[in-house]
Amino acid sequence: IRTGVVYIVVSLVSSVLFLAAIAAIYAALGTVNMAQISERMGEIPQETQFVLHMMLLVAFSIKAAVFPVSFWLPDSYPTAPAPVTAVFAGLLTKVGVYAIIRTETQLFADNDVNLLLMVIALATMIVGVLGAVAQAELKRILSFTLVSHIGYMIFGLAIATPAAIGATIYYMVHHIVVQTTLFLAVGLIEARGEWGVLAPLPEALVVQRGELRVQMREEVIARAGGGS
Repeated sequence: IRTGVVYIVVSLVSSVLFLAAIAAIYAALGTVNMAQISERMGEIPQETQFVLHMMLLVAFSIKAAVFPVSFWLPDSYPTAPAPVTAVFAGLLTKVGVYAIIRTETQLFADNDVNLLLMVIALATMIVGVLGAVAQAELKRILSFTLVSHIGYMIFGLAIATPAAIGATIYYMVHHIVVQTTLFLAVGLIEARGEWGVLAPLPEALVVQRGELRVQMREEVIARAGGGS
């Protein structure tokens, strides 16, 4: 219930920001057509452009699970059924990334926030990887790696070259297929009655590995002593 409430609240916040930005754009420019917005954006003051830009960027970043507004994803995805999680993991965050790409390349191409996007992308990558390393449940591992991969996509957008943006779109399509398949595979494991948790090594195996390390250390010392 808690994770469901968090997801609803986060969705409401991002939706309110998005609708408020759209209403402000319509009030300032008299249109919500993206082509016309890009043509008329220069008619409004730079400060207003920046505010609208940040409102849309934050709203879409929440949908895309970009750090620091990615906290909702690792808690929400593992609690949902596998088919639902697979669809969400494959499509929901990519819609947010695609919206950011359209916003940055079409609506606010003259407002350079590439350095900010690059810093946020690096933070998203690092937080996702470190979070995945600390998990034992497979769904949570996949959820944190998803956040990390979103960072790679935003990083490609921040580079802001045609090749980088093309690579970002290609990676988005690839990630939809791979991430959906991975969550479905974890769901299949759970459906077969297996736990979706990485178990620790058996005690006997740990002892054997410890003994092997001792033997290897003694062998290295013996060879070093013989060589001298």
